[in-house]
Amino acid sequence: MERAGAGPATCPATGPARRRTRRGRVALAGAATGLALLLSACSSSLPSGTPPIPTFPGPGAAPATSAPPPRNSILPTDCDQVLPSDQVPNYLGLPLGTVRVTDLRDVPAPSVGRLERVTCNYTSLGGPGAPPADTLILKVLTSGYTTPEAASAQSRVNRDAQASSGVPAQPVPFGAAEAVFYPDPEGPVLVVVYGRVTASFTLTPDRPVPEEQAQPVLVDLALRALPVLVPQAGS
Repeated sequence: MERAGAGPATCPATGPARRRTRRGRVALAGAATGLALLLSACSSSLPSGTPPIPTFPGPGAAPATSAPPPRNSILPTDCDQVLPSDQVPNYLGLPLGTVRVTDLRDVPAPSVGRLERVTCNYTSLGGPGAPPADTLILKVLTSGYTTPEAASAQSRVNRDAQASSGVPAQPVPFGAAEAVFYPDPEGPVLVVVYGRVTASFTLTPDRPVPEEQAQPVLVDLALRALPVLVPQAGS
């Protein structure tokens, strides 16, 4: 039974022994043994080492985002999952509520290994500070292929087509993905290839993003979309 007023043991302070009798020396020796055990227990209860240092994604890593909902297809079928139309004005410096999105699903192309293709057209609703109504401001074209090799091969075909029209390819660091920027006068384009997925992001020239800001804006858009576009496990 605990005695009234008893509390948890605490780490005692030490001081010089005052009693010199034999009994006192025996008692002191026993107390020293107990003190050593108590100090050992106290020191073991103190935190040791330093807290772990948090790690952060390196350059080109996609920003943190919630996991996309499960799907049976390679690509999301809802363009608002790729880039939410209510958030696109924030990304492009437009007034809120001035953008809508429509999606178009294309047929497969077995000859090049393409299983799916979805086009997302983001257009202006007009109003103060926004491009005229129905102006296409952003086009996101996504494709899903049978293999990563098929996706890369088709990307090279598109690169050659751009080169033949005089548009240079400018590689962009993008983590584990492959990304190329094309300063096309008809609309700057960023193409990203990751696994079985390719995605191109095209801005309308100077509407609303100035030409010199096109590349960083497109990279930002791709970083936001890529975590959703990456195929789900087992797809």
